[in-house]
Amino acid sequence: MKRIVIFSILISILFVTNTYGQQPITKMHSLYIYNFIKNIKWSNVDNKYMVGIFADDETVKEINNVIGIRNFNDKPIEVKKISSPTEAGNCHIVFVSTGFKSTLKQLNTPAVLKNTLVVSEEGGINNGASIAFLLDNSKLKFKINEPVCKSSGLQVSATLLSLSQ
Repeated sequence: MKRIVIFSILISILFVTNTYGQQPITKMHSLYIYNFIKNIKWSNVDNKYMVGIFADDETVKEINNVIGIRNFNDKPIEVKKISSPTEAGNCHIVFVSTGFKSTLKQLNTPAVLKNTLVVSEEGGINNGASIAFLLDNSKLKFKINEPVCKSSGLQVSATLLSLSQ
């Protein structure tokens, strides 16, 4: 059973990576975020997963179109645009787009983001993000900042950690 789960994660990651030239980057970010939801354990999930987005309206809409229609463990995933660190504290995942990088340092407060996974575009790992995307030879990959995840109270699966750069 464990091998099937690992295999399906690898296939979905490879699919996302191989279609990089064919799909907008935001759609790929969305698929990765969905897989992060499936491979991270939160202690505070009640009736839904909340994903907050620091980005322009078009990015929020695209992410919502991809993961806002999905469920995980019989719980819906709600996507919303956020504009302050206070709002981020109510989310399980916060995605910070490149245009909002200055927000990362404001989010880097354990009191604000207990049990919150902060995902950023390139370069965010050094500014307190839990996970940052990066491009390597035109392939989208990600890097996990394991100490930040642990200090946020998140349990990252061994499978996800093994896929990180």
